[in-house]
Amino acid sequence: MEIVIKGPGEAVICFIDSKGRTLMQERLRCAGSATVGARRPVSLVGQTRSGRIKLAPVLVASGEKQEVTFDGEAPSSFTKRRCRKIGCPDSIVEEAARGRAKLLRDDPAHLPGRTVSRP
Repeated sequence: MEIVIKGPGEAVICFIDSKGRTLMQERLRCAGSATVGARRPVSLVGQTRSGRIKLAPVLVASGEKQEVTFDGEAPSSFTKRRCRKIGCPDSIVEEAARGRAKLLRDDPAHLPGRTVSRP
């Protein structure tokens, strides 16, 4: 799948499994003029200790003036179809299509304003 972002700002995408658990999260940032854009290819299959697992992307936040697409379509439509394909229950399908997924805890080493000391 390809995520395309047009316009400056930050987009937050969670990748959920068929039970609605967020297994991965990405923050994609673009800076510059209103015409700036970025493309990010991503796999919708993750690897866990238990094996490979199918994922669905959920756009939980984006910049006020950003346009985000998943494989050329609106994130809510893509997410809804993908959730159904991987076997999510209807309640999770609807929540994900609305952009609701649990965010992962931030890594303290990567918090804004924090400097990581080097050995």
